[in-house]
Amino acid sequence: MHHIKILLLAALLFLSSSLSFSQYAISDSTQTEVRMLINLMDYIAKDYQMAVEDGEVINDFEYAEMTEFSGNALEIFNRLKKDSSIDFEPIIEQEVERLQSLISEKAWPAEVSETANFIRDEIVELRLVPLAPAAWPNLKKGQALFAQQCASCHGADGKGNGPASAGLNPMPTNFHDREVINKIAPLQAFNTISLGIEGTSMRAFEELSPEEVWNLSFYILSLPHKGEKHRSQQAIAKIGLEEIATLSNEKLQKRYPDINIGSIRTAPPEVDNDYLSVAQNLLDQSLKAYNEGDLKHASNLALKAYLQGVEPVEPHIKASDNKLFQDLEASMMGIRASMKDGEKGAVLTAYELATSKIEASKTLLGSTDRSMMMTATIALTILLREGLEAFLIILAILGILQSMGAARAIKWVHSGWIIAVVMGIAGWFFADALMTWDAQTRELMEGVIALVAVLVLLYLGFWMHGKTNATKWKAFVETRVKTLINNNNMIGLASFSFIVVFREAFESVLFLSALTADNSSESSMGVFIGTIISAVLLFFIAWSMLKWFKKMPIHKVFFYASIIMLALAFILAGEGVHALQEGGYIEINSFPINIRFSIIGLYPTYETIFTQLAIFALIVGLWKWSSRKSLATSP
Repeated sequence: MHHIKILLLAALLFLSSSLSFSQYAISDSTQTEVRMLINLMDYIAKDYQMAVEDGEVINDFEYAEMTEFSGNALEIFNRLKKDSSIDFEPIIEQEVERLQSLISEKAWPAEVSETANFIRDEIVELRLVPLAPAAWPNLKKGQALFAQQCASCHGADGKGNGPASAGLNPMPTNFHDREVINKIAPLQAFNTISLGIEGTSMRAFEELSPEEVWNLSFYILSLPHKGEKHRSQQAIAKIGLEEIATLSNEKLQKRYPDINIGSIRTAPPEVDNDYLSVAQNLLDQSLKAYNEGDLKHASNLALKAYLQGVEPVEPHIKASDNKLFQDLEASMMGIRASMKDGEKGAVLTAYELATSKIEASKTLLGSTDRSMMMTATIALTILLREGLEAFLIILAILGILQSMGAARAIKWVHSGWIIAVVMGIAGWFFADALMTWDAQTRELMEGVIALVAVLVLLYLGFWMHGKTNATKWKAFVETRVKTLINNNNMIGLASFSFIVVFREAFESVLFLSALTADNSSESSMGVFIGTIISAVLLFFIAWSMLKWFKKMPIHKVFFYASIIMLALAFILAGEGVHALQEGGYIEINSFPINIRFSIIGLYPTYETIFTQLAIFALIVGLWKWSSRKSLATSP
């Protein structure tokens, strides 16, 4: 058991390092410089017209600022150019140098603005930094942050007339001035809030998380439309979140002349079908990028379509038609797999299949009026499934310790799973923060914890199997019960108990949070009812199994416990790889036969099937080796 502690600590260290994984290859400090460069271009493009007119300086302060900003931009670019991981096109360097010359020559504002926008767009296209939030920002949270952090200067209504604004130069921005706000994109607001503006009273709000800054940025752009009634979701379904985040109102209107900007800035998706519309829109963009030959961007858009459009409504579709959800999930992954294979016909077929499944899901959800009792049923199903998976393992361990009379060890196992459940309950109260994690990070966490659990389950399963021989278990009970009571082993037991249950608790909180996303009292009461009923049922199942284990001879307890451990290791191996594939961390190569049986972790990809086959072969081989060794050492 001492080895369990070492294994778990190593696994948890691996998990913590894995969660810091980023799809962006450059360092945090370099990302900051990239953001600064983008921000400088935004400001020059927008504010140069206030400094120069007809070749003459009309505002000395603004012109000095423009001169300083263009010099800073060139310095930053030269530093970034030395980074071997960034591949700048030569024209970007030429234009950055040209921009400085244009400003020093007091060139026409239109030419300066065009040059700055060109540089900005070229750098944005390199995708060196995250350009959009992972999920739709929460405007209510943005409003609360604005009142706390911004109202003193910008005013309670955002009109630039806060009590601290007197004497400031330049004056705080009036966010109701459409001439100003229509030139600002949420990405520019994000960069300004994160980095501040040197030489002004606008400081960097480094204490805010990226999610909070995005909430604030999107709220600021909604201010001119406050009080207007815009609830059309068609506009949002037509445009991707990345475009909404990176384009100003002027650029959005130019690209999409028919849209209503008020709808874009004030009405993020709030119902299930809106998310599915987002998924369809991203798939359309993905197909367009594929047809243009940009395979990497096409694959990324297809991944976003799943993470941003399908994953948020997974519990609702699963509860109504699990087969449809499995088909939808498989078709979304199939697009990425076919893009990797490079056959255009297969990509089109996969795209059409995914589109049909999205439409079927829209129809399903549109025809389903989710009542309180239906929500309770969904919650009950989720908690029973997740709970049984975890507690089968815990009960197997408890059954063994109970048969051995190791009362102290039993308390440590209980402490591990109780802490995990308490953390899950605490997570419920921080569910909004959890839901701001991007879906990719959530998939990563689920996948890594599952694979860590596989290693621990294999170790424990064969450790238990080695004790099934009558002589072995008798000697073990006589000589090892006392050894089991030392603190090191107890911490190992508690850690194992914690990690097995925490994975399921974490996933349950995410699912249940999605069920209450509409903030209705019926949904909340339904989740509460489902939770209470599932807790009662799990308690009854646990009590019955422990009674059953108590009546068994100890060698049979060891035998059945080892079977449970190894079976769950097999299942979690498939689930772990599948979660990492959903998050885009592992490639997808479709298996020619569509064999899918998610209850045992079986999915139709070579990666999941080969992983499970390897685990199965390992289990069979070690089982035979352990049996032979046990027979060889028997009297």
